[in-house]
Parts: sequence; structure tokens; C-alpha cells
Amino acid sequence: MIDSLLKLLARFRLPLWFGWRVDLTVGEQAALDAAGGLTWREYTTVERLFEAWSPVADSLWEAYHCPTLFAALDQIPTAKIGVAPDPWIPEWLRTEVPAPNWLDAQTWLILDGPPLTSIAMASHLCCQQVCQPVCTFDNWPHPAGLLKSEVALAGLIRYAPLMAQAKPYWHKGLPPVWICDNGRLGTRPGRPRDFDNRYYLDDSILPGIELLRQHQLQRVVYASVNVADPLIPDIAGYLHSLQKQGLPVLRIGLASREVWDVGPIPAGDLPAPVFSTQGFFRSTSGGFGSPIPEPSSSSG
Repeated sequence: MIDSLLKLLARFRLPLWFGWRVDLTVGEQAALDAAGGLTWREYTTVERLFEAWSPVADSLWEAYHCPTLFAALDQIPTAKIGVAPDPWIPEWLRTEVPAPNWLDAQTWLILDGPPLTSIAMASHLCCQQVCQPVCTFDNWPHPAGLLKSEVALAGLIRYAPLMAQAKPYWHKGLPPVWICDNGRLGTRPGRPRDFDNRYYLDDSILPGIELLRQHQLQRVVYASVNVADPLIPDIAGYLHSLQKQGLPVLRIGLASREVWDVGPIPAGDLPAPVFSTQGFFRSTSGGFGSPIPEPSSSSG
């Protein structure tokens, strides 16, 4: 029986079942996965990869798990799918570091770093059974993409064997960890012949405060590479709103083991930045991504 997550995934896949393919290479086929083997090859189908990274079935958090990037596997020839060879992660995380004692059942952790860093950190924590994952990658990969979202896809494949091993030990009561790409807004608008797959986190991915309180989440910890990094504009206003409604917002840096051990620090009074959603292109298949056409010309 197909569960609600796979039904959600099916809605994204339906527009793609007509032979459309993208000439795109994902990762490296000769690379080993995070477990040191080639088991990653079992996770190059949409269902297997999606299931390995999805939250616990029927938990509150599965509704926020984004299927877009997973569904993209249907567009990419299997012969061009590989694994991220060796993502950058902090040196201290390459050892057997226990989960921090501040990550408890009342804490919602948002990992907002480079995609491979966020993915590696989430896998490290989920494999210690202290949280369950929610992926927020809401765009389609493309050879002309402004964002190289195939990098995140290769990272998800790299860590899928470890996640699949850990998943039977998760339960509905585990707090969530949001897995984000801090480059999602891009660095420039699309130009003709680009594929504009920049995206932002919207209400479908960011839960309201009443829901958070209903499920006993008492604080938000926002993680960036360094604790002083600027907040990404799309989430800055959201965190400001939570703070104004009485939910504490704290910050943590991922670059230093010392910062990890000391624990999160108060974010201070967050400003209310203005973020505009204009200029982002939603796909007819769901998620974000659209080719930018050449401007039309007319004779006078």
C-alpha cells in the first residue's frame, strides 16, 4: 500500500512520465558512499532514495518533506547517476562525535549550510537516532541551472545507505531536523538560455508557530557554517515572526567543534527583513525551475 509520502511524490512525477530526459551528470559513479561501499547504487531510483530520507511515516513532519529533487531522478539516465565523492564537512565531524546534549525533543534544528554540509550533518545526527530528517530541496536540476542542485542529489545518494540502516530505529516522537541549501536564492536573476531554478522556503515547508507549540517544540536552533553568518533573507522574516510570538530562536555554527559543544547562543533581536518572491519561477511539475526564453523581437 502506497503511503501518503509516496502519493505526494507521485503528484510531482506524473508530468515527467512522458519520456522527458535531461542530459545531466550527477556525482561520480566510481566514488564510494558514506558507508565506504557501492551500496549507493541501490538508491538511484526515486522510491528508494525518497524512502531512505523521509521522516517517520504518519509523523507530523512528513507533510513538510519536499519531493521535488527526488522526483528529478526520473529525468536522469541511470548511467549518469553517481554519488558525491567527498563533500566538505568540518574536520571535527569526520570522527565519531556524539550528538550534542542540547538537541532534545523540544528543539527544532534548521541546518542552513551548503547542501552537502547540511546533508552530512543531518545524516550524522539521524544515524544517532536523535532526530528525523525533513528535506527542503524544492527545485529541479538542469545542465543550464543557476543552481547546481545535482550536487545535493549526489549528496543524498552518498548518505542514503546509512540513513536506510538507521531509519528502523526512528520513532514519531523524534524532533525534526530541516535540511536546507543556503545558496537557494542564487546570486543573480536568470538570463536568456538559463534554467532559473532558484527557490525560496515558503509556507508549505515552514510550519506555523501553533503547530510547533502543539508538538512541544520550545525553541528553534538555526545552524549556519559560522554562528555570525547572515540569515538567508527568506527564512529571516520567518524566524523574526516566531521570535515575536514568543518562541526562542538560537544560533549555532558548524565549523568548530568547540561551538558545537558549548551549545546554541541566543540570536538576539532579529530584524524584520523584507523578502520579495518576485522573479522566482515555479515549474508546472511543482517546485521551482523554468527556462528563460530569448526576448521576443518585433519589427517597427
